[in-house]
Amino acid sequence: MGLEISVLASTISFFDSLAFGIIALVLVGGSWCLVGLVMGDAPKRGVDTSIIQFFGGFVSVIISLLIAWKTNSWETGITNRLAIFACGTLVLSGFMNFHMLQFMSKAMQTGPNGVIWSIIQSGCVSPFVCSILLFKVVEFTWLRGMGILCLLCALILFVFTKNNDSKGGYLWKVQAFICFGIVAIQQNLNVWPSYYEETKNISSVVRALCVSGGTLLGSIIHNTFNMTPEFKQKIFANLKNLMLWKYVFALQFFSLIFAYTLLYPGMDVMAEQGRGGMCYPLMVGSCIVFFTIISVLLLKERMRKIQLAAIIVCVAGLVLICTGA
Repeated sequence: MGLEISVLASTISFFDSLAFGIIALVLVGGSWCLVGLVMGDAPKRGVDTSIIQFFGGFVSVIISLLIAWKTNSWETGITNRLAIFACGTLVLSGFMNFHMLQFMSKAMQTGPNGVIWSIIQSGCVSPFVCSILLFKVVEFTWLRGMGILCLLCALILFVFTKNNDSKGGYLWKVQAFICFGIVAIQQNLNVWPSYYEETKNISSVVRALCVSGGTLLGSIIHNTFNMTPEFKQKIFANLKNLMLWKYVFALQFFSLIFAYTLLYPGMDVMAEQGRGGMCYPLMVGSCIVFFTIISVLLLKERMRKIQLAAIIVCVAGLVLICTGA
């Protein structure tokens, strides 16, 4: 399916343009907001987030396996030990992402969702920072240095953001920064195979399969260790809850469809245009802005001055990183 879409897209000049790359990645970043909305809303509706992740991972694994079987995707790029090791790190990435979302969901029950989301998503910029400092594939400039400094300042401002109510104390901040650290590591695990000739040809289908497999593994282990009679009853109750299946469908539909039609094609175009370094900052910036708007308009969260300042500084940092030639 992904191959057919790529062939169709290649016949239309717009899909090879920088404009398509930017629009595609902004839309992908906006779609990430669904994850935050689901993880924050599900517990309030009695739906366990680990169950959502289990069925989400299961659906994604099945679909990816079917596509891999249909297109022989597993034969692409998996030809050496380093490639096999890379697949293992992608599984670890999905495993870590499962636990990150569990922490995030807990934080969102007591803290301001918009702030928590902004803190966590800031960790997604770490692959770009590592591409400058470690892999040397992106040139370090004073503008990019200022952008990284702005991101650090934004995180400090987020620390001083107060609760919207009296719940939670400071625990949500601890949980949010734990998630920030997990995301920083997890995103680098996702990206590093692209830096090596032996691993960069692993197909997107296989990568998606490995990551979703890690999520499924994480949910199985988590739910097995937490399996009590009360939790079993909750599982059966959730299976009858229509909201569970709405959450699973919403997350997997946009995740898989956007991956094949927007995310990977958009990143490829940006790379071909010499703007590959803009990909993650662009997606992170758009998802932070979109979720901030959602948290105010839909979740009715109060926008404090220090939070607004932190978001402005954060987005400014991302702009500097993107444009800091």
